[in-house]
Amino acid sequence: MPLLAGCNMIQYHPYECHFDGDRHLTQKNLQQIESLRLGPTFRFAFISDTQRCYDDTDDVVAHINARGDIDFVLHGGDMTDFGLTDEFVWMRNSLTAFQMPWVSIIGNHDYLGHGEYIYQEMFGDLNYSFTVGHVRFEMINTVALELDYSTPIPDFDFLEREVNYIDSVNAVHPDSIAQTVFVMHSRPFDEQFNNNVNKPFDRYLHFFPGMTADAEGAHLRSFCLNGHNHHTQTLDLFDDGILFCGICNIHKRQYYVITISNNDYEIETVDF
Repeated sequence: MPLLAGCNMIQYHPYECHFDGDRHLTQKNLQQIESLRLGPTFRFAFISDTQRCYDDTDDVVAHINARGDIDFVLHGGDMTDFGLTDEFVWMRNSLTAFQMPWVSIIGNHDYLGHGEYIYQEMFGDLNYSFTVGHVRFEMINTVALELDYSTPIPDFDFLEREVNYIDSVNAVHPDSIAQTVFVMHSRPFDEQFNNNVNKPFDRYLHFFPGMTADAEGAHLRSFCLNGHNHHTQTLDLFDDGILFCGICNIHKRQYYVITISNNDYEIETVDF
């Protein structure tokens, strides 16, 4: 009986955390964003929920690349449908065709099976942050249901450390961080969010720059981005001016382009 020999021919389990190719992509791409040394005016794209939509994902990557005006891309989670290793690899391979840096957060489908561990090995931390110009990006895990609420999600300790860090920076260099963009997969009042802490979460948002109006009725300089709902919609969930801007799943062929300028922002919905 002939025997076949070779490397990587046998997959022992579809959820095994063994794969070839790039790892720790979040840190690598954050270093690339930092190396751009972007000023107070910049532009980024936001996509989400690309699971099982490989052709649509390839199309949006090509569409964003062809624009020539996007500095970096954010992905709002649900790269996979079942959290399978192969799904992560296939989607990673599609997204690495971006000609600009891109980073992501985890979605509820990415958690399935051993998906959480595959995600962390391939990408990195589930909560992290970075600064571009005068804007602090808070990339937070809000998928509580998949862990049966056994893990503190959202992580208020992480948020507290971020508030303290921003305050310390602004104490030395006033208004160095003047705006905040929160990026999450599931927003408050979704089934995945820990809705027991909706109000405390909203309260914490007000500690971040630009999340509280400078004057009555003033336009807030900061906002939140989310995926998960598969609809493009903007909601003032707590009637306090903080907008949650959700983008649809990629199969509906839309993405956001956000322009930051003069401590303000503009969000455009793009069809492709």
